[in-house]
Amino acid sequence: MVVISQGQLEELILAGKSVEDADLSAIDWTDLPDGALHARHCRFEGASLADAELAGGKFDGCTFERVRFAGANLTDASFSGCSFFDAEAGEGCDFSRADLEGATFENCNLAMARFGLAGLFDTTFKSCKAAGADFEDARFAKTGGGRVAVSRVRFIATLLDMASFRQAKLGDCLFAECSLRQADLRQISASSADFRDCDLSEANFNGAVLDDADLRGAMVMGIDITRLASFEGIKVSAEQLTDIVRPLGIRVFPRTR
Repeated sequence: MVVISQGQLEELILAGKSVEDADLSAIDWTDLPDGALHARHCRFEGASLADAELAGGKFDGCTFERVRFAGANLTDASFSGCSFFDAEAGEGCDFSRADLEGATFENCNLAMARFGLAGLFDTTFKSCKAAGADFEDARFAKTGGGRVAVSRVRFIATLLDMASFRQAKLGDCLFAECSLRQADLRQISASSADFRDCDLSEANFNGAVLDDADLRGAMVMGIDITRLASFEGIKVSAEQLTDIVRPLGIRVFPRTR
């Protein structure tokens, strides 16, 4: 892996060429020329990408260790097969205040990543590992014209065990076939959210609003509906009833003729 200088990187960006197998840890990201960066199999170690303009960038198979994306513009950026987790330090990357509207993460390791105050409207996480990630205070909806838009964040087949979404506004958010075992979902507002076929075992929903949420096919063992703030219109399948109503002292029996 070669070390790319500031000048060399700027020339590649201006020429619209991709950067491959390069160490970009020492780059100053505060004043790069206009143009989307395409990095393949590059390394970013201890780098500060705070307030960097990386809209529309493409990152394939890159490694980010102890990287700060605080305040970075990552709108419409795509990350495929990237790692944002330093296994030796047990630390994830910091996306605090980053704008990730329209961004896509696919097959990425986002374990322990921090998304405080990050803009995640219309962001997609597909087949990612995000165990222990912190989404508290992240913005899942977009405000415009004095009105709050419906969130379109998508988590698809993503590992979110022990992740924290405490007090997050997740209305209409999609969780498709995700694992949220022991996740912190206390006091979330998730009206009309879609949790179909997710593993919600031992997730903490205390104080959560799940009005019209769809939990059909999900593993709901350990959810205490008596501790929910509201669940009017919640959707469940017949085979889930035993686990759902157990905290109410209700026993479900097969239909007799």
